[in-house]
Amino acid sequence: MSLIESALTDEHREIRDRAASFATEVVEPAADRIERTDEFPREVIEEAGDRGLLGILLPEAYGGEGSDFLSYCLAIERIAEASGAVAETIQGHTFAALPVAEFGTDDQKERYLEPMARGETVGSMLLTEPDAGSSPSELSTVAAADDEGYLLSGEKAFGTNAGVADLHLVVARKRPAPEEGHGVSVFLVPGTDDREGFDFERVEYMGMRGHVTGDSTLSDVRVGDDALLGEVGRGFRIAMGTIDMARTGLGAIGTGIARAAFDDAIAYAGDREQGGQPVGNYQAVQVLVADMDAELDGARHLVYDSAKRIADGEGDTRTSSKAKYVASEAAEFVTRNAIQVHGGKGYRTDLPLERYYRDAKILSIIGGTTEIQKTTVAGEALGL
Repeated sequence: MSLIESALTDEHREIRDRAASFATEVVEPAADRIERTDEFPREVIEEAGDRGLLGILLPEAYGGEGSDFLSYCLAIERIAEASGAVAETIQGHTFAALPVAEFGTDDQKERYLEPMARGETVGSMLLTEPDAGSSPSELSTVAAADDEGYLLSGEKAFGTNAGVADLHLVVARKRPAPEEGHGVSVFLVPGTDDREGFDFERVEYMGMRGHVTGDSTLSDVRVGDDALLGEVGRGFRIAMGTIDMARTGLGAIGTGIARAAFDDAIAYAGDREQGGQPVGNYQAVQVLVADMDAELDGARHLVYDSAKRIADGEGDTRTSSKAKYVASEAAEFVTRNAIQVHGGKGYRTDLPLERYYRDAKILSIIGGTTEIQKTTVAGEALGL
């Protein structure tokens, strides 16, 4: 039994099995259609909610599972094997729901968490800006306070589920500014449909088709006083408070995509004959398989070590950054070499290999690039 398996409880295994059933019964049959149409898979996300897979980390009092982060990673990895786009959509939704669960008022929790756990309300976090990245000192989106609440104005980029979400968490700088600090805060803004001043332009990417992201523009979008999440000035801490979890979750998505590509390569190497024998009998293919197996196994152990630490309240940035960049690179490596094992057939679009390859690429960019993760790990190791 592996170290990963020996650490699992019955609850972990039940959630993993439930995610596996969802992936097999719902996601896999829809994956080609999602890829072909590039449409937001709302019905798939709603089914994930019906099966309790959107509220794994949410409190039971609000319709969630009340489980730990290891359970979440086990589930999201299995879903990613069937579709990276669906897994990343759920990831974006999850990390919009968690701040509401942690910092929301009783009224905000009552209003939003149960629908989010059921998949009736899809969430999105809008932090990044076109010219400021996610630096709190450079954010230019403003929340101007008046007697009726706030008027939000600014531009956001790269928001997972932006535009199709039913609830957006918008990070903005309060004006007038508080006497101390930058005033960066989080505001709960319902979806863009018929919402005056809230516009969204979707951007098409090379992979993760069906995973909606793009640019949002807010022009004097009106919200009430009750839209403030947490306290004024704590916005960046709220938005980034789950960063170690988010990076580890991205690592789990990477290992899921890599696992799907690896399994396809193994099956093909055993079935495809050349020169009167399976291609897996040739040493050149065996070397590729061994390298893929080692890369994937190493990445999974780092991801689940980070997930277990977080579940035990001992998570740290060095471990999560390591897990994220190693798993991202493993996903690229394994998907690329799975194509190589297939030869010319691997380059065809009627197989899912090219989808795995394109979906894997974004993981080395979002959530902090591989280069940023390596700098973070080195800084932590060197005590800089």
